[in-house]
Amino acid sequence: MAIVNGLFTKMVGSVGAATFSQRNGSTVVSQKATTVKNSRTSAQQKQRMKWANPVQVYKGVSPYLQSAFEKKPANSSDFNMFVKRNLNTNPVYLTKAEVEANACVVAPYVITNGSLPRIITSGEGADTVTDIKTGGLTIDENTTVADLSKAIVLNNADYNFGEQVSFFSLLQKIDPVTGIPYVSFNASSIVLDKFNSAKLADVVNMAGFNIKNGFLAHGDDEGDGGFCWVHSKASNGMVKVSPQVLIVSNPLLADYTGKDAYKRAVATYGGEKDIFLRPETEDATGSANDNGSETDSPSGDTSNDGDLGN
Repeated sequence: MAIVNGLFTKMVGSVGAATFSQRNGSTVVSQKATTVKNSRTSAQQKQRMKWANPVQVYKGVSPYLQSAFEKKPANSSDFNMFVKRNLNTNPVYLTKAEVEANACVVAPYVITNGSLPRIITSGEGADTVTDIKTGGLTIDENTTVADLSKAIVLNNADYNFGEQVSFFSLLQKIDPVTGIPYVSFNASSIVLDKFNSAKLADVVNMAGFNIKNGFLAHGDDEGDGGFCWVHSKASNGMVKVSPQVLIVSNPLLADYTGKDAYKRAVATYGGEKDIFLRPETEDATGSANDNGSETDSPSGDTSNDGDLGN
């Protein structure tokens, strides 16, 4: 670092490897750090490789997730919160080729987080039943939105007209030519309206709007993947939601999680490069902090990253 005068007086910013700043009326020039973190240690590789799948899942569900995370810092987006909540949940490891092909695997990710009571479910797959009571209603091709709305409101103290029940469906697929896994995304909903005469089957995915033993339930075996129901309502200019996690039945997930999946994926990025004599945390003069806690953002738009590193 040096104090300069003359031509460089009042300069601020960077030129080449030099950075100029003003301090106590003088121009201070310092050289940019040239040391670069080793980006291929085991801890860093595992952390960075966790990004691809949650980001890809978010791309698919993002049209439906505005205001999905009720309590988030002012500088965070739904994207920030989705990735933060799901980064370390059953980490999915994709190869470099799979990432470049926008591969995606359904995992039990947090879809929403809020203050309304959680919708509790029991059973598995097409046999999943919610705790939303529907009384004596039966559903057929003539059932209207109003019919189901009245059944839900009259039988559940936590639901009122004007609120919404949504159903998210993520179906796991595999490209028959490339073998690359991908996901088909779908979401549908009804606003609880006792005057809406529209046929229920015309406005929602009936896989999520069926009745079993007097409760709202899954009604069709759509295939492998994940799904969930979400309760939401508007309150004082805000959207309140129930906290929900995808209910997953996806045998393919096992092929993309765990140590073997990580080794298969990391090999396509050039492997790890652990250095025996390298301290996991350097002192203040160094540049590394390889304690496995970094959450570098993926390539692309990283604006408004909010509290991802917390």
